Amino acid sequence: MNYSQQMKVYSFLFLLLFSFPLLAQNGPMNPLSARSNGVSNASVAFTDINSLFNNQAGLADLENAGLLLSGQQTFINPNSDNFGVGFAKPTSSGTFGIDIHYFANDDLDQIILGFAYARKLTPKLSAGIQFEMRSSQFATNGGPVLLSSERKELFTAEIGFQYKLLEKLLIGVHLSNPAKLAIKEDEFLPRVIRTGATYFVSKKILVHAELEKDFERPFVFKSGLEWELADELWLRIGLHYKPITFNVGAGYKFKNGLRIDLACFYQDGLDLVGSGILALSGLVPSFGIGFDFKKKE
Repeated sequence: MNYSQQMKVYSFLFLLLFSFPLLAQNGPMNPLSARSNGVSNASVAFTDINSLFNNQAGLADLENAGLLLSGQQTFINPNSDNFGVGFAKPTSSGTFGIDIHYFANDDLDQIILGFAYARKLTPKLSAGIQFEMRSSQFATNGGPVLLSSERKELFTAEIGFQYKLLEKLLIGVHLSNPAKLAIKEDEFLPRVIRTGATYFVSKKILVHAELEKDFERPFVFKSGLEWELADELWLRIGLHYKPITFNVGAGYKFKNGLRIDLACFYQDGLDLVGSGILALSGLVPSFGIGFDFKKKE
């Protein structure tokens, strides 16, 4: 990359990291995957097993089968649970994946079953798609959600692309729930489009930036940085705006393929006042345990 190209890339990243927060507003978050949480969910250009929960197009770059267990427990609401498990395997016909996502709080109990597929369309362009079945149970008449008889099943999909624009710059785009589907009266599945990039400053430093738009809400900006402090030991920081959250995380990969990721962020509920979102503050930790099934030599 010559000097002119480098300056264009640095200018692009500078604008993403520092200009968009001035324009972004409150909106949704994509909370599953500890690695993703460590960089404020600026994860649309991930290319590992975490892509299963972020942008399925990234699965096209998998070299080995992978397993991922990820979860989140919030101190904001102790009755809220968010867990997922997924598996993906690359083949000569592309990468196939399956995942199960469980989410519950005082008002909702939901299970999502997804089947993913990704492949390289060209050496620089990857595509991925996931078909999902969502089974949701809602609390009625103020009673416990699990005693409610109101349940609904929906079928939806996610689709994503990634393109290697430059040797060190990968861009991604991802769309969740393209159709407007009602989960209950006057409530719809969020339709969210995300676009962003990862810049590989070096093999040890990655910079992520992403802009997210819920069709019913204003823009959200997310950015993060990953730094390999030592061999396979990664430190992560991130900024999400709005709501404003400051994220930190770490991850380590053992020689046998086992990976452990931890992340945490603090949500300032005062930032949500007037936005139509419940104004609560607190810590939100998450964890991830993964395993890469390395091919026998």
